[in-house]
Amino acid sequence: MEKSILEVRSLSVWYDVPPRPLRAVDKVSFLVRRGEILGLAGVAPCRESTLAQAILRLLKPPGRVIDGEVLFEGVDLLRLNEQELRRIRWKQISYVPQSSMNALNPVMRIRDQIIDVFKTHEGSALSKEELSKRVEELLTRVGLAEEVSKMFPHELSGGMRQRVVIAMALALRPQLLIADEPTTALDVVVQRGILQLLKDINVKDNTTVMLITHDMAVHAEVTDRVMIMYAGKIVESGPTLKLFSEPLHPYTKLLISSIPRIREKRKIIGITGLPPDLRMPPPGCRFHPRCPHFIKGKCDMDEPVMRRLEPDRWVACHLYS
Repeated sequence: MEKSILEVRSLSVWYDVPPRPLRAVDKVSFLVRRGEILGLAGVAPCRESTLAQAILRLLKPPGRVIDGEVLFEGVDLLRLNEQELRRIRWKQISYVPQSSMNALNPVMRIRDQIIDVFKTHEGSALSKEELSKRVEELLTRVGLAEEVSKMFPHELSGGMRQRVVIAMALALRPQLLIADEPTTALDVVVQRGILQLLKDINVKDNTTVMLITHDMAVHAEVTDRVMIMYAGKIVESGPTLKLFSEPLHPYTKLLISSIPRIREKRKIIGITGLPPDLRMPPPGCRFHPRCPHFIKGKCDMDEPVMRRLEPDRWVACHLYS
């Protein structure tokens, strides 16, 4: 058995929209190993954010979990009541949401918003002096000056607001941090600072990180292992260096080939066609209408299963059957 902190088993999430449900996540299974940075990649609408929200039970109607298990330290989060789940959220698993720069309350000072986290989850056990000290420590930890605590969100740059949200997510020292597109809409210099911060959190605090982003270059920079998702299913996973140097699935190959390189002059090849309508997904492999290696009578009829080709490399593709 591998030392995993989170294990997802056959998780399915649907959105109840007419005329038929949209299968956003379809029988997805994976594990997150303790102490690693796991990347989840794909191109919209591959529903990585839906997967993250389902894990934390933050989905709102019309989204709902149809089936599956989400085991955190052996406990199925989908079977807990709200009070039991509250003891785990933020204290053991925290979440940096997509567009988190806009998640701050515009009429509250940064200090008061961070203190709210402590009061909500730890009650009134801490004195004002202790709360002020913790706020200062958190801001220093994410590279912000103490003066930031007295400011309002509109007085901060995008990168500073992102760091504040990450500081709030780290307030109760969680074991697992799920970061959904933490570098979106930031310039490359600020992006690098945020990515370095995530790496420091992982190394210094041994915090496990699950990083969701469409930017393959970000995965190459910080992750230990990457999962590739397409049309609600995971199609490949493996160590980052191996996956980038020797991609297996045709979709992964096309994703990586679309990354521009400074030292190499070559034509950027796009992926033809459009992602499928998940209300009516195509039979067989969901990538087959766009796949350059399409096998008629196989790819369009039989759904591929995940196969282990190497000790830590998995792929769902008929090319390897």
